[in-house]
Amino acid sequence: MSPSPGRRRGPSKGDRREQAILDTARELLARKPLAEITIDELAAGAEISRSSFYFYFDSKLAVVIALLHSLTGELSADAGPWLDGTGPDAPALRRSLTTLAAIWRDHGRLLAGALAAAPGCPPIGEWRESLRHAHVTRLAARIERDRAAGLAPAGPDALVLAGMIDDLRTATLVSAKGDSALVDALVTVEMRMLYGDLPIPHPDE
Repeated sequence: MSPSPGRRRGPSKGDRREQAILDTARELLARKPLAEITIDELAAGAEISRSSFYFYFDSKLAVVIALLHSLTGELSADAGPWLDGTGPDAPALRRSLTTLAAIWRDHGRLLAGALAAAPGCPPIGEWRESLRHAHVTRLAARIERDRAAGLAPAGPDALVLAGMIDDLRTATLVSAKGDSALVDALVTVEMRMLYGDLPIPHPDE
């Protein structure tokens, strides 16, 4: 009997097993580096055989890439109010960076490992470049809007400045592993790169 019109099918057994592999990978990555994780561990965590694992993923790398793509939306979450806004809106930037730092706390080992592997791994490199391009393009558009409106001083080419900010942010998050204490420092540095030496309100003010 086919489902009634408008009724959504539940996840198939294959969908559930694939998700179980991804969930197992996340749990293992929270405890140890990717290089130490084996296919046998991923299969055991998903309660399937090693041979069944290869029905869903052709390698450990494929699992990592699937995990990274699943994080793409989270990594840009709450960025809209900042990237689409205007002027030195420190609270909006702080909210965006706070969300980003939380993601790095939860998935830092995966993200840091992916960034380290990106230069020598085209699929991961493409994922990283796509993520960077999306952020840099939107930030450069914001810089140009603010400069045109007289809200930000003239300076380096908007795309160059936006790229520098993205690289600084990423390097800080990699080294700090999402330490929330560095959010305020990043807010101050990014605001001054964009708007010059201006007072930055404390989040409690």
